[in-house]
Amino acid sequence: MYQLLVVFACLSFASLAAGMGGPSNNILRLNIQKEPVIDPNTVCKTYPELTGQQYHLCRKFPDVTASAVQGVQVAVHECQYQLRTHRWNCSALEKKNKNPHASPILARGYKETAFAYAISAAGVTHQVSKACSMGKLKSCGCDMQLHGRRGRHMRRDVSRDFQWGGCSHNIHFGAQYARKFLNSRDRARDIHSQINLHNNRAGRLAVIRNVREQCKCHGMSGSCELETCWKAAPNFRKVGQVLRRKYEAASKVAYTNSADSRLYKHNGRRPHKMDLLFYESSPNFCERNSHLDSPGTTGRYCNKSSSGIDNCETLCCGRGYNTLKVKRSERCNCKFYWCCYVECQVCTITEWVTVCK
Repeated sequence: MYQLLVVFACLSFASLAAGMGGPSNNILRLNIQKEPVIDPNTVCKTYPELTGQQYHLCRKFPDVTASAVQGVQVAVHECQYQLRTHRWNCSALEKKNKNPHASPILARGYKETAFAYAISAAGVTHQVSKACSMGKLKSCGCDMQLHGRRGRHMRRDVSRDFQWGGCSHNIHFGAQYARKFLNSRDRARDIHSQINLHNNRAGRLAVIRNVREQCKCHGMSGSCELETCWKAAPNFRKVGQVLRRKYEAASKVAYTNSADSRLYKHNGRRPHKMDLLFYESSPNFCERNSHLDSPGTTGRYCNKSSSGIDNCETLCCGRGYNTLKVKRSERCNCKFYWCCYVECQVCTITEWVTVCK
C-alpha cells in the first residue's frame, strides 16, 4: 500500500495516514501528478503564513520555493527521527496546513528551537541543491565550477587521477536561497533574531561542509582508465546526525547592547559558526502545554529496559507506564520526490509496548 503526500500544501504525514488507502495521486481532489505544474497559485497561495519577502520570492521563483517547502518538510521528518527518544520530539511541527515556522515554540529561545531552525535551513539547502542538479528548476542547474578540471585522490590506498565532470549538486545556489527564504523571517537586531540567523547558518554549513565526492569509472572491463567525479549533497541522515550532536552540545548565550551587538557564550567566548545557540532554559515538556503547542509525553512509548533518555522513568516524568499489546500501522520506507509529494509504504506491526501514563 502506498500513500502520496503533497508537500507544498503542507499536509502532515499523520493526517494523511489516517485518511487514505490504496495508491492515489488525488490528494484533496487536487489531481496532483508526479510532474505537477508549479506556478505562484499552486505554491504561494497554498503554503500558509509566508512573510512578505517570502511571498515575493515565491511569486518570482515558485519552482525553487516548492523545493524549499519540501526541504522544510524533509527537515521536520528528520527532526522527528533524531529526537524520537526525547520528551520534545518535533511532532508539534508536523500538522495539517501549518507552516512549521509558525509553531509557538519557534518563537522562543530554547535549544529545541535552535535545532528546529538549523535542521530546517539544512533541509532547504539540501533539497534545492538537488533539484538544481535534476534540471527541475528554471533558475539554476548543475554546479559547473570544477567541470573539466583534473584532480587527484586516494582510492583503496592508491593515488589516482580523475576529472571533474558529471552534474555536481548546486550547493551554493541551495544555500543562498535557503538564506534568503528563511532569514527573511528574522530582520530585527534583538537576541532572538540574531540567534535564529546564527542557527540558520549552522544548518546550511552542516550541508556545505559534508558535501561528498561521487565518482564513476570508465574503461574496458571495469579497468577505470578514466574516472569522472562530481560533488553531491550529503545523505540527509548524516546532516541530521551532525546537527543532533551540535544540539546536544548547544551553548546558552548572552547578547551585548554595545555597538557591535554580538553574541557571547556564558564563558565570554564568541560562538563558532557551527555551534547551536539558545538563550532560554527549556521547560521539561512533561505535560501538555497549549501555549507552546507541546503535547507532553502522555501516550508516548518508552523503553523500560533502557538506560538512556527514552527510559520510562525519564520519558514518563515519574508518572509510571502501562504495558499493552498493540497492532499499529505506520509509514515506512518513505521516498521524497521532486517536486511536491512523498511516497510511503504502510507497515503493520503487532508488539508489546510500554506507554507513558
